[in-house]
This record gives sequence, C-alpha cells and structure tokens, in this order.
Amino acid sequence: MPKTKKTEVAGAREESLCVIIPCLNEEFLVRRAVEEVLGHADALPMNLEVLTIDDGSSDGTRAVMAQLCAEDPRCRMITHDKNRGLGRCVTEAYRTIEDGTWVTVFPGDSEFVFPESIDNLLAARHGHDVVLGYLYNSVVRKLGRRIASTAFLKLTKTLYGFRWRALNGMKLYKVEAFKGIHTVSGGHAYVAELLAKAQLRRPELQIAEAPFISRGRSIGDSHAIKPRSVLRAVHETYKGANDVAKYREKMVALYQEELLEKGVERVSFFPPPTGD
Repeated sequence: MPKTKKTEVAGAREESLCVIIPCLNEEFLVRRAVEEVLGHADALPMNLEVLTIDDGSSDGTRAVMAQLCAEDPRCRMITHDKNRGLGRCVTEAYRTIEDGTWVTVFPGDSEFVFPESIDNLLAARHGHDVVLGYLYNSVVRKLGRRIASTAFLKLTKTLYGFRWRALNGMKLYKVEAFKGIHTVSGGHAYVAELLAKAQLRRPELQIAEAPFISRGRSIGDSHAIKPRSVLRAVHETYKGANDVAKYREKMVALYQEELLEKGVERVSFFPPPTGD
C-alpha cells in the first residue's frame, strides 16, 4: 500500500504548473505575490514555474521582477514596453509554455490567497481541461464591486449562454485548451470570449468549478466600478461576443467539412451519439 502511494506522488510530480503573474505598476506588491507562490512550491504535487509579465509599467515593477528572477531559477519574465492589456499579455504568453502544462493566473496585486486557492483548483483538475474558480468569500469585496461583478456576469452569461458561477478570478487549465486562440476583447471580457472559442474549437472540453479565496486589495481600490470602466467592460463584452459569433460559423463549417470527408451526412454541430 505505501508503495502505491509513493508511485502516485512520483507520477504527479511529472506534471508542471506555470503561474502567470501579470503586472501593471505593481512595484510594491509583485514581490509579495511571487514569494507567496514560491513559498507554497513544496506543497504542490507538481513542478512549478513562475512567469511574471510586466505589461508596460511606468514604475519599478520591471526591476523588481528582474531581481526575483536572479534570486530564483524557477522565475522568468516577459516585458512589454507598451501596455497590451490583460487578455493579450496573458494569451500571448501561452506560446512560451509547453503543452501539457497546467496554468493559472495570479494577479500581481496579490489580492488572492494563493495556497488555499490553488489547492482547491488542483484538487478538481483530474479528468478536466479547465477548472473555473468562483469566489468563496465575496464579503471581502465592497458592495459596489459585488454589484458590478454580478451585473457583468449576468450580461456575459446572457450573451454566451454560460451556466457557471463565475468567469473572472483564479482558474486552472491545460495551456493547450486556450493556446492559439485569438481574442479581440480587452479587460476581463477576454475570459468569456476565450472560453467560448475554446468550447467551439473543442466541444468535448471538460470544465469543472472550484472555490478560490480573496484577501482583498491591500493598496488602492479596484477601478472596475468606475463609470468609464463599466462602459468599457460592456463595450468589450459585446465586441468579444460579436467575434465569437463569427468564430462559431467558422467552426461549424469546419466541423461539417470534416464530417463530409469522413462520408458522414449530418447537419448537427455535435458528433453523433456513440452506440452501446
């Protein structure tokens, strides 16, 4: 019995986790975020890499990242001279990550509690390609932000037909689930667009849910509930949904072509049911 347990642990260690930490002017918080991730490395059932991204910061964020990479070989960094936005900087980073690697995005402002959150997500990964996180302790956020988040989620679920409890926040996924997918929406709206296109590309994508924990922002306030930010989020969401509609037509046509090549006459997008 002990031998079996040892074999399972050894097999799990063959897996890898890449923690992407995107930052924009997080000079005073990025070190804490990285050190929190590294501090939990020994408890993880897989190898760890920390990928920090400086998305056009104007403060000392890049210098802090460079120092962290010099201190620990498990860290590497990507730098952008101009701000590209959260969605673009994260999705472009997928090209630098090997297929089969699990990925999570941990904000550079260190808002989330990494150890408990990643443990919950990892526990739900077996048999799945994506694990969507939902906030366990919503009370940590101010009322205005909770209202804005709920409204944004309802809009997104209406446009895309999603049924999950949350879309934005910590999540875990195999990098190939999203690698190679181009998104046009900015801000947090890119998550719904990315997920929709991933499902259209692979209808059999297996998706689970698990809770993550937030400690709240220790420095500054979220800009998500400012009128300009709300209007931009709505605009970006509709822009992403429109592009998904085009992508849907493309994937349906591609699927039909594949069926015709196999000599299967079928008009439904979904594959035929398997026989007993």
